[in-house]
Amino acid sequence: MRITVVSPHLPTPAFPMRGVRHSEQLRLFAEAGHTVRAVVPLPWVPWRHPPQEELDGTVPVAHPRYPRPPNPFGGLGLRLERRLFAHAAEPVLDDPDVVLVHSATLPGGLLGRTGRAPLVLTLHDHELFELAPRSALLRRAIARTLRGAACAVYVSEALHQQGLSLAGPHRARVIPIGIDTFADLIAAPPTDFTISCVARLIPRKRVDLLLRAFARLAAERPEVRMVVVGDGPERAPLEALAERLRVRDRVEFAGPLERRAALEHVARSNVMALPSVLESLGAVYLEAMSLGVPALGTVGEGIAAHIEHGVDGILVPPGDEERLHAELRELASTPERTRRLGEAGQRRFQASGLTWRANVAAHLQLFAEIQSGRATQTT
Repeated sequence: MRITVVSPHLPTPAFPMRGVRHSEQLRLFAEAGHTVRAVVPLPWVPWRHPPQEELDGTVPVAHPRYPRPPNPFGGLGLRLERRLFAHAAEPVLDDPDVVLVHSATLPGGLLGRTGRAPLVLTLHDHELFELAPRSALLRRAIARTLRGAACAVYVSEALHQQGLSLAGPHRARVIPIGIDTFADLIAAPPTDFTISCVARLIPRKRVDLLLRAFARLAAERPEVRMVVVGDGPERAPLEALAERLRVRDRVEFAGPLERRAALEHVARSNVMALPSVLESLGAVYLEAMSLGVPALGTVGEGIAAHIEHGVDGILVPPGDEERLHAELRELASTPERTRRLGEAGQRRFQASGLTWRANVAAHLQLFAEIQSGRATQTT
């Protein structure tokens, strides 16, 4: 089977820090005997000269260029960028049997432009929780893409339900992403209770809530520490908040890091806490669990399907600073319980099957069903 993957964010050797990490997915498609090609269109920038094509392992990655509309165009600009992105990607699809696009936004513009190849798309939460509410034009474009694709693949049932609320019934399947693990990375919790938080620093991640709860804990236990890994528009306001709360000297803002470096911070913490809302899954919770570090998430979000509160992790009600502070204080006060939570979370992760091999097997089964004419489930 010839599989072409189109993505606006796929990390490659030339662009290792770009968004969603699916390189292992492509490698395993190829390992299974399929011909795999990636297309990652790039906005044209006069002072940058990236390669027209490169190799990521054995997978060729094409980088066609397209002009990006100015930001002030808002929703209309995003709609126009979809067309420009698709126009750049279409000529280099290379006559595939299936086109898998990572996103309904920019790559979703390829709907109806892939020849005889069915278009399968993978959804991520920022598209439905951040982009769709921003513009009625883009919201309608995403909904049309969901309804018109051969199948929409959601990373969690929570995100699937959000897609249904936006687009109505459409062909869909839930296939969780694979979770990157590092066999040689060993958890080493410090003596001084340390909270790690790994996130894109945007409002819905609620790192501000975590900082406020941490400041209350620090007033009771001066030895506690916190490290925030990530970047985004909220970074400066969060640093200013830490100053106002008088905990800036106890909070390290490590900035954006390559995934292994980020997880090294998690491995050197006592809990990975992220009281995020509008979260379809949250790979970092599962990555923490894979290390044996307790994960703290939010009731009602995607991660709640993978954590039993007080057994193999912690779940707090959304926006509840009092409860968040209480749970952090309990973790800091009972290191033996914290250790047991981490061990139980690690066992649950190991039994979960959330691997890239499982993800690839599920995708290949889906592709085979589509090619044979067997309808995917419409919900």
